Amino acid sequence: MAGLALLCVSNADAAIAQSTDFRLSVGSVSFPTPSLSNYNSWPTSATGPVTDSVPVQFTVDRVRQSTSRVTTVFIRCNGTTGIKTCGDIEWRSNNNSGWQPLSLVDAEVEARTVVPFQSNDPWSGTVWLRVRLDWSDPAPSVSTSNISLTMTVFRP
Repeated sequence: MAGLALLCVSNADAAIAQSTDFRLSVGSVSFPTPSLSNYNSWPTSATGPVTDSVPVQFTVDRVRQSTSRVTTVFIRCNGTTGIKTCGDIEWRSNNNSGWQPLSLVDAEVEARTVVPFQSNDPWSGTVWLRVRLDWSDPAPSVSTSNISLTMTVFRP
């Protein structure tokens, strides 16, 4: 029995050695209530009125890995309730100046190679979110959405 227990601990250590930590700064995002100024003027990056943008920060951190890994963060919308659709929610990342509508399919936010104790160990980023507005939206517009940020790890 002692040998079996030791083997399980060794396997657990091996599994931990290959893990990567992914942390978000917030669990939920609240968009500011639109004001008249959101409808009267909007940023040049928008084709019409939008809410003020909201940042969501994330951190990718190697946990006891000894080899390089490619880490990729993705974003997608899993669905909405209310009057807004997934496509009404737009996102952009730090390294991407263009706003893109969310969809039901994963979109790559950013990918980096993590080299233990050398580069991108850890690394962080920010996803900015905003909502397209329409004059026909009831005031205040109440919608909820389920947005996922996920990470994959690949050993090259």
